[in-house]
Order: sequence, then C-alpha cells, then structure tokens
Amino acid sequence: MLLRSRVCWAVLLAAAICGCAVVASVEPVGERPKEVSPDEWGGAWIHKDHPIKIKVTDPRKGVLQVAWVEEKGGSFVLESYQIELREAGAWTLGNVKAREGSAPYLWGLVKNDHGQIIIWTPAPEYFKKLVQTGVLPGQVEKGGDVVLEKLTSEHLNLMISEDKGVGFDWKQPLVFFRVGK
Repeated sequence: MLLRSRVCWAVLLAAAICGCAVVASVEPVGERPKEVSPDEWGGAWIHKDHPIKIKVTDPRKGVLQVAWVEEKGGSFVLESYQIELREAGAWTLGNVKAREGSAPYLWGLVKNDHGQIIIWTPAPEYFKKLVQTGVLPGQVEKGGDVVLEKLTSEHLNLMISEDKGVGFDWKQPLVFFRVGK
C-alpha cells in the first residue's frame, strides 16, 4: 500500500520512513489556509537522510511544492508533492495529497522555526481510540490506518487542547535544516 511506502517529506511525509500505520483525512486538516513567506519556507533543506527543495507556489493559500530525488530501479527519479499548510488555533498543519489509498490527504503538525522545519506525525493509536469511541468522525481500516472524515472546529480544538491525550508523536519528529535558498 503506497500509504506505507516511501513518501519522504513526511506523512507529511514521515510514516513513509517508519513504515507504520498512518492517520489520513478525506480533506485537508485545518480551519483555514496559512499565509506563508517564500523567504521563510522556500529553499534547500536537509534531513539526515534526504535533501529536499521547497518552493512556495501560493503564499496566501500556504501552498508549497516539495521535491527530492530518489533511487528507484537503479535510476534516479524526481519526486514532487504539493503541500497545503493550514491553521487550527496557533498550530500549523501540513497536508499532502496521497497518490493512492482510501483517503486523499496525509497530514501532520508542522513548525518552521528559524531555519528548521519540524514535522510531527499523528499518533495512530490515539486517533484510532477517538474514532472508535465516536469522539472524532472516521473509520479504522484493516492494518490500523485511520481515515478521518470532515473535522469541525470543535474536533480541531479537541485535538489541539490534548484534553483526550497526546495526538502526535513528539518523540520522533522529522527535522529539516535550511542549507540554502
């Protein structure tokens, strides 16, 4: 299943790195687009395993194009994804369109902090519990993937508040460092 394959920039791209269950959504997660600065987000970035290039394609709507090179079948292949940054309270959520699977968006919590982009992936067990108890709309698929339905502001506020527990993998963020424009 491609949701578990090598999508690099993280579920936002990081479930790809760990090969574990993911939390996806039928639509981008967040209340509104996050306006971004090309100077703060655009450029060359590096993770311990992968260099990437980010281009801000629509600053007002928080749309980024992220690209990197992978080796597939003995050849180099350019991979490229569009990321939609959205806000929920003070949080920034990054959404990437999945190429396959039952839900079109993979997402995570994103922070751009002075030359670092930090990405935390949603914790599948946390979201599985909230979906199974009816706190959040969605379904749990075979294999443990969680697919969230349309989230209201109330749902997003619950996720942000952590009143029901911690919803993100704080221990293993994906960190990119800016290395150039």
